[in-house]
Amino acid sequence: MKKVLQILKWGMLLSLMVVVLSFTNQMQNKQMVFLNQINIEVSEDKFMTEQVALKYIEEQDFNFDSVALSNFYMNELEIAFLRHPAIKNAEVYSNQEGVININLQQRKAVVRIKTDNADYYLDEQGMKMPLSSEYTPRVLVVTGEVNESKHLSVFSFIEIINKDIFWKSQITQVHFSNNEVIIIPRVGSQKIHFGTLTDVNKKLGNLYQFYKQAMPVKGWQTYSEISLAYNNQIICTKK
Repeated sequence: MKKVLQILKWGMLLSLMVVVLSFTNQMQNKQMVFLNQINIEVSEDKFMTEQVALKYIEEQDFNFDSVALSNFYMNELEIAFLRHPAIKNAEVYSNQEGVININLQQRKAVVRIKTDNADYYLDEQGMKMPLSSEYTPRVLVVTGEVNESKHLSVFSFIEIINKDIFWKSQITQVHFSNNEVIIIPRVGSQKIHFGTLTDVNKKLGNLYQFYKQAMPVKGWQTYSEISLAYNNQIICTKK
């Protein structure tokens, strides 16, 4: 008798689940979707805005007008956003009332690489990132003879620069010429010959001491060139 009651109990539960699922499916077939909110994680960069996101949704042929929840492809919309060059992470979700919410996280550009043949950013992961027609961030520019084999050393250099308020403000451009690095400062008109991107902290430390001790005495416009290429030496060329 006990077994019969258990079988009946489970049978009723299964029947109830089937009814609930059937009802839910019917409701989803009737429930229309609508876009409630596009949440973009706060960032210094503005590659993606709500207006840009809405335009992108339209370009990807996703329609919210008179579309049932059961016929709306949320996973495909999420994948479409992940294909966008400015997006790092995307999440698209809904509730049973058909309310669609979109959460987006932008990639962050840390340096711009500009050569005769290419123009692009490296993001915070050191990955290539195309330029945007919507937004141009203020980042250090690397020019000259730069190819992908130099990305790692460039990225490591930029990480050091961006962690220091003084250097982040002072260094505006890094130029590669014949395997030598030339730094263009914001204050002072001199070119700074850095040599290769090795012993970076040591060279920057020497340059900082030179700025602190010599420049106030000699003046910021005295020299046309400063060389850090030689070990523990700073060689200056007067104008």
